Amino acid sequence: MALRNIAQGEIVTVRIYKQFGGYLWANNYEVAATTNVPDPVVALQELADRLVALERNIHLRGVFIDRVTISSYAPDSQPYDPDTLATFPYTLEGLRNYNGEAVPLELCLFVRRNTNFGRDGRLLYRGCLSEGDITAPSFRSLLTSAARSGFQATLDTWQQQGPGSVWVLVMASGTPNPTSIRRVVSLQASEKVVVKKFNNRYFRRRP
Repeated sequence: MALRNIAQGEIVTVRIYKQFGGYLWANNYEVAATTNVPDPVVALQELADRLVALERNIHLRGVFIDRVTISSYAPDSQPYDPDTLATFPYTLEGLRNYNGEAVPLELCLFVRRNTNFGRDGRLLYRGCLSEGDITAPSFRSLLTSAARSGFQATLDTWQQQGPGSVWVLVMASGTPNPTSIRRVVSLQASEKVVVKKFNNRYFRRRP
């Protein structure tokens, strides 16, 4: 699938790259077109802007969104086609204020991707938490109720518009083309704080 011609129901993969203190990592989203996209250049920019808006509001100041790439779901190297990848540079800083010192990047905010059918998915975000956001009853790291409420308010506000006028978040799986596609009906901040080593493959995303 070329990004110059996106039909209703086709899936694109969005990667948002962040950097902080010399570290670089990325988060992935799968997004479906809700209609034939008449002007992909404008629609892809809107999609990138909307997901950047979400991530800026949950990431701490000092974490920079470096760029966004949007690609066809199928790998673009089989064979390589430049029309299957679009790149949008940003260099925008996170907007969330610190509540104490920043915690290590291994401590991740956990957001559930809720669906009507099947298992829920998850999104893990580095660079969102500071010491005052976390409590540790029984030596288990959890978000405080205030932090969880704050993150949920941010997610709820963003979801009023979602990823844009012609897009919806989905969870897609299958190789090389998706054989299972489920719509994400809501995003929910979990009280759990997930620990992932920095070299965990969840955050290793190809450009």
